[in-house]
Amino acid sequence: MSSAPDYLRTCFVIMPFGKKRLTMLRRRVRRGYPDTVSKTIDFDWTYNNVFRPAIDSIELPEGGQLSALRADESFFSGIIGVEMFRYIEYSRFAVADITGLNPNVFFELGHRYRARESGTAVFRLPNAPIPFDINQIRAFAYEYQPEARAEESRVLIAKVLRESLNHNRVDSPIQEALDLQRVGGQETETWLVFAENAVRMQDWNAAVQYYERVARAQPANGLVRFRVGLCERQLGRWERAVDAFSAAVRVSPEFGEAYRELGIAENKLHSSGKRDVDDGLSSLRRAVELNGDDFDALSSLGGALRRAGRLGEALEYYKRARTVSHGHPYPLLNELKLEVVLNQRLNIFRERTFDLERAAAFRRGQVAQNPPIDSPWSFFDLAETHLYLGRSDRFEGTLKEGLTQPLTRSWQAMTFRETLEMLLGAVGDTDEEMVSTLHRGIAILKSAEAHLIS
Repeated sequence: MSSAPDYLRTCFVIMPFGKKRLTMLRRRVRRGYPDTVSKTIDFDWTYNNVFRPAIDSIELPEGGQLSALRADESFFSGIIGVEMFRYIEYSRFAVADITGLNPNVFFELGHRYRARESGTAVFRLPNAPIPFDINQIRAFAYEYQPEARAEESRVLIAKVLRESLNHNRVDSPIQEALDLQRVGGQETETWLVFAENAVRMQDWNAAVQYYERVARAQPANGLVRFRVGLCERQLGRWERAVDAFSAAVRVSPEFGEAYRELGIAENKLHSSGKRDVDDGLSSLRRAVELNGDDFDALSSLGGALRRAGRLGEALEYYKRARTVSHGHPYPLLNELKLEVVLNQRLNIFRERTFDLERAAAFRRGQVAQNPPIDSPWSFFDLAETHLYLGRSDRFEGTLKEGLTQPLTRSWQAMTFRETLEMLLGAVGDTDEEMVSTLHRGIAILKSAEAHLIS
């Protein structure tokens, strides 16, 4: 007779089985070749050599070990479908690999999010596309080759699980939405539905109006105030965004993401002479204190310090952000730029070709979506990788494409222009081709700023 399932010590792994032929984004794109490539991924090997060792290494907060389990493993008995859904619903933790956009994986992930408000983490290969509808869910990038990258991935997976188990934060977007609806009653639920639909349609003014109705009905709800701030930010109304984020942290003092966005908005107002630089730095430092693994907060603090002229400190925060994000393009590219500025050495880019190619693959996946993810920054970052890899024609083409995106603002173009100007000052006349490309890029951005909405 089999023993009863020990759900409290189980991490259920939701992923494809066996070898799958998938369409992946190319790490290195050459002229005349497509951006995608067909590649066979052995998910059984990945499970046994990357995910399982990382999961099985985790000690639970109350003692004992976490144990990995996948639906195809031999000790399942009876009706596999029934047992599988019990494990999806009741397991202490669930890990989902969305590489390949497998419909079964998404079906099971949706069931998990509906069943549990916390204890779920999503992973994918860095050059795998991600659908627009779930791009707000954080999907950690892992790699299975070479072995050094596989070991980094095992460390990352273990770290994500360990911190999630210790903090038990809500990570289900479904449960988050349901919680808001339960608190406010039927009328508030209707306003929330209208607000979310407005966000999907990118009608930010309508979204603000509906969220404000919810906020008036729920004055202690920091999350709704946070969402108001995000919409105001999309509209470029930075003072209103500061007000909304400030209201969010007043009612939710441990709301790290709200402190991060408050710091970003305050820093934006500082650049236009409306705020003291210390306001933004203070809020961003608080965000980092509350969540030291928030790479957005670390990167934003690095950016604020860079604009304040404190380049050495900025470099350290960019390095931390790149480490905790497992090589996200934004902190990586800023780290490289500051190393060039501080060390006056251009060959840094040639030494980091692998990292740059990986960053380019990640951003290519985002700009290829409809609509593009994280626009226009995904275009700007992709253009920047082309610049460092010596692809001046692709740099200009990608830059111009980013400037045509519907939500691109003049301040975004100005921010990227300032980045290129900083790099130009560091390069001097040592690399004629890069200097020429930088001048053309700066001219394109200056021209665009005059025509874009602020």
